Amino acid sequence: MKRLTATVLSVMLLMTVVFGFTGCKNPKKEWYKNCLEYYRDGIKNGFTQSFGNLQVPDELKDKNNRIGYLLRDLDGDGIDELLIGLIDDGIDTKFTNVIVSHSGLGDYCLLSGTNGYYIYLCSGNVLRVDSWYGSQTEKRYMQFDSKKNAFNIIEGEGKYLPMKWDLTEF
Repeated sequence: MKRLTATVLSVMLLMTVVFGFTGCKNPKKEWYKNCLEYYRDGIKNGFTQSFGNLQVPDELKDKNNRIGYLLRDLDGDGIDELLIGLIDDGIDTKFTNVIVSHSGLGDYCLLSGTNGYYIYLCSGNVLRVDSWYGSQTEKRYMQFDSKKNAFNIIEGEGKYLPMKWDLTEF
């Protein structure tokens, strides 16, 4: 009986330790390394592979474009988010993808743009997303909330201006 009790306690302790390492939803400090490798390889080799739900806008496939990334803690939780964008002479940096470490899904693209639809990082870590409806452009301002794994829409017209950011080129 003592041996059975010891075995059961050992198994329970082992399960507790294993769950502590695998059940934790806190992202690693450098969670984005696999995403960077995916985009780096895709830019070099033509995006022949897929990786989760990561989007590949036409702008990233165009060999004439210079592509880069920015790591930025958008919500102040101590974990960086990954923004993929274009390196050009524009007055504002145009981002095509915003990838987060989703607590339930891992590396996850929450926002993506394509074919001239861009995301801009403004002061205060606010994102401006431009959407076109016919001839109308709608600007939405958003802030990231890692606890909800979502971008909350906020009032931002005239409060937040898009900025130029230095991207690390792939």
